[in-house]
Amino acid sequence: MRRSHWQYFDWRLLLIAVLLTIAGIAMIYSATLGSGETLAGSWRRQAIYAVAGLVLMLLTAAINYRLLESLQWPLYLLSIGILLFTLAFGTSEIGAVRRFIYVGSVSIQPAFPALILLIISQASLLARNAPNPPGGLEFFLSLGLHAVAAFLVFLQPNLSTATLYMAVWVALIFTSGMNLTYLGALGMSGAVAIPLVIPFLDDYMQARLLNFLDPTRDPVANYNLDQALISIGSGGFLGKGYAAGSQSQLHFLRVRHTDFIFSVVCEELGFLGAGLLLLLFGLLLWRLLRIAANAGDLTGQLIVVGVITYIFYQLLINLGMNLRLIPVAGLPMPFISSGGSTLVITFMGLGLVQSVAMRHKRLEF
Repeated sequence: MRRSHWQYFDWRLLLIAVLLTIAGIAMIYSATLGSGETLAGSWRRQAIYAVAGLVLMLLTAAINYRLLESLQWPLYLLSIGILLFTLAFGTSEIGAVRRFIYVGSVSIQPAFPALILLIISQASLLARNAPNPPGGLEFFLSLGLHAVAAFLVFLQPNLSTATLYMAVWVALIFTSGMNLTYLGALGMSGAVAIPLVIPFLDDYMQARLLNFLDPTRDPVANYNLDQALISIGSGGFLGKGYAAGSQSQLHFLRVRHTDFIFSVVCEELGFLGAGLLLLLFGLLLWRLLRIAANAGDLTGQLIVVGVITYIFYQLLINLGMNLRLIPVAGLPMPFISSGGSTLVITFMGLGLVQSVAMRHKRLEF
């Protein structure tokens, strides 16, 4: 009897992702207590999206990633089309920002599914000469294609997600085995260009940089960062207790169920709870790195590395923002922050990883 690819499905990876999601739903419930009917239902919506994400993860895992590899150019064009559509028809509650597409009452941030498609396309491009490493042609072609997508995200405007795009690209280039001279030269050019680019950033982007460099510059703008630090510091080792945090429950801390949910975790569950949460992320990273190391080909390895960077760049930026180590950025904490569409896309990314894990060996008969 033909042995199925499903025997190689990584159940431990799934278990870790489910545990993180349950933790996220629990913290969203706590963070939105007494916040009005709209926010109070956030945890239920997150649970529904989690179930949908699990189903879509299994469906994605069933697709042979090598079939997607052959769709390199259609997938790239689709990702660009999604971003152009967002620029034309996207909307947001914040002025002229065009980041979301609303389908009824459901909001979708198309930059995230577009990036997953881009990861597959770039993996195919960079692996086309395997086992030989990609050369200069692939480097500049890959850079040009990825830069176009990142620039479209930047125009929304969405600088933090644009940097996520470029972080994913750097990880793919590094993993592909390309001569790092190209990457080093690009990095030096970028460092020189940063001071020249800053004056052309939107006013709110410049303000965030200036407020980070000088926390006393705008006390109103830094209010929530101050509250986040108070939340984190006041939690101590064991925390104030689940749903018993003063800064969160008395609503001193704003956007506490999305960007600043880690501060709620620290206040209510303390250093111990936050440490256990980060331990789960560490276990997730370990499983993902193991799958990348055992991938059957370079394309699969690059796809897994792209998903790893997609998840953990967001995690690091969110942690850095909560701890006031970097300027404010609008990237969520994966699995934990409220946001149904981003949770679904993250699970679909894990579905791609499972597809690689399930096909790291040829089928046996």
